[in-house]
Amino acid sequence: MIRSALFYVMLKRLLQELAITAVICFGERVLERALLPGLNRMPGHVAAADPSRADDVSTMIAEAFALLALVWLFNGTLYVIGYLKRVPLRPQVPPLVGLVIALLTFVGAYAEWASMPTPPAG
Repeated sequence: MIRSALFYVMLKRLLQELAITAVICFGERVLERALLPGLNRMPGHVAAADPSRADDVSTMIAEAFALLALVWLFNGTLYVIGYLKRVPLRPQVPPLVGLVIALLTFVGAYAEWASMPTPPAG
């Protein structure tokens, strides 16, 4: 009975952290599209196989899922380390890791956008 209750507490916590980091990743992609116009159409930055789909919402969602997978690679590693050391992970760590990774991604995109030779039209 206790083991079942602990499972549901942990499941609820994981789902909350997954939702928070998903919002952070999606927000980063939306901010990048809104504040850095034309960056998603650059040849080295296009995530879609077809360059005409660079402005699609589905491409932006795919990029957000890729960033979410990257964030949870780090978070999963932290959970495994915490499990092996028998030290619980603090609740603020996974969203903070997601925020730091999203911030670094946005800063890298801004640096790429600021160094573009000419701002694209549109």
